[in-house]
Amino acid sequence: MPVTGRWPVFTLPGDLDHEPDTDEIAELDLAVRTLDPWPVYQRYGSDAVQGQAEVEGYVRAFLGGEMVAAALEQLTLPTTSAALQRWTYDTVLADPELASRAFRGSEYLVGTSRWHTWPEVQLVLLPTTSQWLAPGWVPYFGATRDNGIPALAAAMWQWEQRWGASLIAGWGTMLQFTAQRRPHSGSQAWELAGQHMAVGGSLQCEQWQLAIALTQGDAWFLHDRP
Repeated sequence: MPVTGRWPVFTLPGDLDHEPDTDEIAELDLAVRTLDPWPVYQRYGSDAVQGQAEVEGYVRAFLGGEMVAAALEQLTLPTTSAALQRWTYDTVLADPELASRAFRGSEYLVGTSRWHTWPEVQLVLLPTTSQWLAPGWVPYFGATRDNGIPALAAAMWQWEQRWGASLIAGWGTMLQFTAQRRPHSGSQAWELAGQHMAVGGSLQCEQWQLAIALTQGDAWFLHDRP
């Protein structure tokens, strides 16, 4: 990039079907710095109501039957999926044995082992040095909603500012990043995991699992498909 002045990103052949003009990119760059992306990207189902039976089943499945009584005592029922997940996360972090087990079980969520490879790809040199503007050219299914492209660009700008995140590849329904910094366990990792699950609505994991994983790896994977 220092030689070309262009950001390199891998895509599938033929994926770039739009060539934004200078005004469009300038408008996108302005939106990146002023738009809050998180009202656009919200985690689906996080406010779903969880009764006693759902809480018991969830805790038994992930933490073991011995933790059910603590969950029923400490949670106000009915509760929400988000509250149940946060309680699970805090409980895991507070128990060294549970934390060790959770770390071992969540390692697959970060690292290049989840990255997809394809028989044929193309390397695109985007006419910008700002990787967060890539959504102007590179399609992502999760950005097809209203205001999705500016919101995705704004999220990528925030991730770069805070975590040194850089887009490496965009496969239409998947995005792959590297990050220079990892979040600390607790509120930092929890917040970042929630953002990933909002932008990557098809990640198929629990927020607390991803929060644990993000403290252990530098390769991110987002997935949102029809």
